Amino acid sequence: MQNLVQKTTYFPPSASSKGLVAAADGTPLPAAVKQVLVDLLGEKSLREPQSQSIDGTVFEVLTQLLPSMPSRAEFWWNRLGKSFASMMETGVFPVAVQARFLIFIYARVIGFMGPDDKSVGPGSIMTSEGCPVELSWVIPNRSKPRAGEVSRQLRFCIEPRDPETGALFKGASILKYLTGAEGSLGVVSCHDLGLDWPTKTENYLFPGDEGEAAPMGSRFFVGFDFHPKGAITLKAYYVTAFCPPTNQMQVATDTDGKPLDKLVAQLHPTLSQPFEAVKTYIQSIDGPRRPYAGIAAMDCVEPDVNRLKIYLHRHEGTAWSEARAGFTLNDALADRPNVAAGLEKLELLWNLLFPDATSKKNIDLPEVAVPVSASGDDRPAQPSIGLLFYYELYSNDNIVYPKIYLPVRTYCKSDLAICEAVEKFYNEIGVEGPGGGEQGQGWVAREVAKSYAHRKLDARSGIITYVTVGAKKGGWEVTMYFTPEPWAAERK
Repeated sequence: MQNLVQKTTYFPPSASSKGLVAAADGTPLPAAVKQVLVDLLGEKSLREPQSQSIDGTVFEVLTQLLPSMPSRAEFWWNRLGKSFASMMETGVFPVAVQARFLIFIYARVIGFMGPDDKSVGPGSIMTSEGCPVELSWVIPNRSKPRAGEVSRQLRFCIEPRDPETGALFKGASILKYLTGAEGSLGVVSCHDLGLDWPTKTENYLFPGDEGEAAPMGSRFFVGFDFHPKGAITLKAYYVTAFCPPTNQMQVATDTDGKPLDKLVAQLHPTLSQPFEAVKTYIQSIDGPRRPYAGIAAMDCVEPDVNRLKIYLHRHEGTAWSEARAGFTLNDALADRPNVAAGLEKLELLWNLLFPDATSKKNIDLPEVAVPVSASGDDRPAQPSIGLLFYYELYSNDNIVYPKIYLPVRTYCKSDLAICEAVEKFYNEIGVEGPGGGEQGQGWVAREVAKSYAHRKLDARSGIITYVTVGAKKGGWEVTMYFTPEPWAAERK
């Protein structure tokens, strides 16, 4: 990978100055965006000759300022960059911060997005249709958004791939580059011990593997959290579901593979106690119906404030009672106020999203969407059937924080139906459209359609991959996840 990141076609070199320099009050948007571009990538990054009438949104101005892109880079700039730019606009991110993040995507993310030809290399398992990126936003759960405040938490996650061959990379190689002086562009923030947990995780799952390629069958995702003041922090995701059995993560200790309790103990001594509740729940479920540990994830922060996220996928059992049991660990967490509040919101949202399988009916969710494979063949795709949970375990905290992923792409008839259900949910609890975004009836659908404008939302499901409900430290939280559908028929 070292040779790849030295290719300026994919990874333009940084400038000597990488600080976020605020433009003077009243500076026109194009001038403010240009200043950020020069600060991060230098004068050499500007297109020559420049148009004298550069104008538009931050994304449009950057598209005019940046050099002409090769077709592969242009493909991902218009799929990932454009959608994310619209989400930042809706979220009222400051102009300089929008520019900073989009330049980072251009210079450090697009190079890892793989080929624009879907058939080249191993298909990505990030989404069910094989897109190597999944974006998300959290709408604040306050009833009255604060004026002038950034009104979304924005994140996305990619499965890093070689831009020419689509080959997969090992997590350590990606994280080392993105947190280094050149790869970070001065935008990524990482503590000196921020890679401690990812390093220990890789050493446990793949001992003795010192190469840069992904170990056989394994997958790695890197997540980017975009903070309102202009910093990016990272998350590391390790997927072993397609590894040989000896390298697969296991919660239960009566099976072969890599028992997670050993990893938990290695990461931080305070994680073992809350992990016991997760292990007890899993071991209470009979073999064929037992969820499997698909992903282990963590923030790239110092160990004493980090969290381990254990993702469990359940193929069988999609009725409300199964969702409730997974969210509360068979009621082991039900008496905790944040879990009780989250469960109440989950049941309300569940009944709106799945009117044919409400909590009262308590039947398995009917599949109403057309199945989609990752690459049109038999290569593995991200599971889109069944319920997905994760459980957060924080250092120095004995509480488990659950989150459930509802695969609406499979169980809802269209993206419009999903948006309407989410809006009804917010109406029920008294949350309005946040400032800076759309207002009034249909605001959720209009915001999604603005960011993913390549097709109509009522055509089918697919743009919205998951809707989640989590019991977080600060209270319940609903997140929507998206794919830009880079190879959708409507884009051709």
